[in-house]
Amino acid sequence: MRPRILLLILLIISIAFPAMAQTMVIDIDQAMELALENNKQLKMLKVDNDYANLQVKEAYSGAMPVVSAVGNYSRNFIIPEMVTDFVMTDSAGSSIPMSLRMAMGRENNFYGGITLHQPLWIAGKIGIAIKIAKIYRQISETGVEKGEKDLRLQVTQAFYGALLGKEYKRLTKDAEKQIESHLKDARAIYAEGLVSEYDLLRAEVELANFHPQVTAAVEAHKMALEGLRIVLGLAPDTEFEPAGELSEITPNDIELEEAVSAAKDSRADFRQLSLQKQMLDQLLMIEQRNLYWPSFFLSLSYTQQAQEDNFAFDDYFWGDGLAAAVSVSVPLFDGFKTKSRIQMAQINLKKSLLMNSQLEDGVRFEIISSMSRLNEARDKLSASRKAVQQAGKGYAIAEVRYQEGISTQVELLDARLAQTQAQTTELAARYDLILANASLRNAMGQ
Repeated sequence: MRPRILLLILLIISIAFPAMAQTMVIDIDQAMELALENNKQLKMLKVDNDYANLQVKEAYSGAMPVVSAVGNYSRNFIIPEMVTDFVMTDSAGSSIPMSLRMAMGRENNFYGGITLHQPLWIAGKIGIAIKIAKIYRQISETGVEKGEKDLRLQVTQAFYGALLGKEYKRLTKDAEKQIESHLKDARAIYAEGLVSEYDLLRAEVELANFHPQVTAAVEAHKMALEGLRIVLGLAPDTEFEPAGELSEITPNDIELEEAVSAAKDSRADFRQLSLQKQMLDQLLMIEQRNLYWPSFFLSLSYTQQAQEDNFAFDDYFWGDGLAAAVSVSVPLFDGFKTKSRIQMAQINLKKSLLMNSQLEDGVRFEIISSMSRLNEARDKLSASRKAVQQAGKGYAIAEVRYQEGISTQVELLDARLAQTQAQTTELAARYDLILANASLRNAMGQ
């Protein structure tokens, strides 16, 4: 075949059958990686961490000199004058009163200078401010860590929620196919005169009533996928499909106090409160040093200035000036503002202790609640497995009985409904067990 003909054929095929968008298949580990990389909430926490790093740099700048340059030009449209009266004595010894009129400036006035302002010692508050900024940075870093662990729980919930939606959609569609098959059989048997018209009508009504459940399952699956997409931070046009199944897991048994102890050691919340207390201690120290503690500053300035009546800059006389000064500032009275701020800082410290106690109670309750849901999910799964087996047997018996004409369509539909409910309950129990185990691990800071 000639190359040109081959290229033409390939072109026609590419136009007639455009390439389908590839669907990205992801498992739970890949979902975690995507979320840690793309999740918008986590990105915001990381941006806050960058902001905290800049605050540390800003705190260090308090110990650095501040250098500034200033320039000024002014024009005197009316030059002020000063008159001085004085007495002169002539050669004959006579006093002659006289006056002297003197202009105070020139039409053009130029001024320029560079100043340096250096804090020498500000009651140690610069060093404390640097410590506070570093503690805040640690709090921000701990917030990112907490955000990552919370995100893992969200991914677990959304990922397995999507799998649950997929399985439920499959289950309802299979059940609808069974109902359609039963309706077909009912019509055939009715045509032979073996069942009443009521059985046929009952099968038709059941199919019509069940179809909305299929639609609801399809839409629920779509919403679950959309929720997972948002958590993973994927673009709206990204085609993806979660891979996996709602497998049965066997969580490790752990005692309540052991779990609470692990949470205190591992959870970022407790470290954040500890760091916040350290920061409040430093803030209290700053406020205390604002009371009667002196501050020392050094300043240097170099200036140049000129005054002339024209703009012949080459002929200007520029006067130089260089000065240095050391100043001290001692707060004496500020309307009790500092004392009030000291009291507020002490109250914030008391509040931090209460927050820590409140967090311990909240974490304990969170662990107890997760353990309770875990035990409930275990029992629910164990019971639902047995129910699925029994419902399957019951449905098989009812189907045989109906085919042999010794039971009614109502009995068959009831058996089918019991089977679907049992299968749905088992799926929900598997999901609840996975989520309860993940919630317990998250509550423990793992």
